[in-house]
Amino acid sequence: MKFKETDIINIVIAGTAGQGVITLKRLIEFAAQKANIERNFGSESHGLAQREGAIMSHIRYQKKTNDNERYNLQSPLICYGDADLYICMEPVEALRQGIFASNKTVFVLNNRTIPGIMITANLEKYPPLEKIVEILRLYTDKIYHMNATELSLENFNQNLQVNIIMLGFAIPTGRIPFIEIEYYEEVIKEWLPDPDSNIKALNLGIEEGVKIIGNKTINS
Repeated sequence: MKFKETDIINIVIAGTAGQGVITLKRLIEFAAQKANIERNFGSESHGLAQREGAIMSHIRYQKKTNDNERYNLQSPLICYGDADLYICMEPVEALRQGIFASNKTVFVLNNRTIPGIMITANLEKYPPLEKIVEILRLYTDKIYHMNATELSLENFNQNLQVNIIMLGFAIPTGRIPFIEIEYYEEVIKEWLPDPDSNIKALNLGIEEGVKIIGNKTINS
């Protein structure tokens, strides 16, 4: 998909509290500022969910504004069905927040599940990944997944880099246009602890994305 500089880019980040959803949102926003994005809005939920409770953020940006203000970015909230990209730290959260998806949407999912309290109490059953993907295919056929948690544990002996790995995984979709990788690296160095590990995590995610998705950024 080829984006024009005046297009409005809409990204949903979904996961559970404690997975770095808000950190990832702000990292993308700060990188967009460094890329001289003219309008850059977002919405985040925090202080509203216990650890492992559902949480979501919106990112919206526009590289260049139109002369006609009616066509410019005005709101931090994405309209139903208007998301270009979902970055999902936990697979079932893609379903919980699915109202923003449509046939133009690309989903990138972390395979590792975090069962909610109703599931751990044996009051509900967690759907298998195949069922989640089957339901998402009612929106779009552009669904990609990997086990970012496992990759983080293997390389860093912790799961703190999952959100950065998932950002890297999303970049080859071409759905985060006009922001160069160097800007993410600058923000990581300025704002995140252990920047070397986080930059490594970003590049690990990109490598996995290129293998699984291909590199659509070249033509997007």
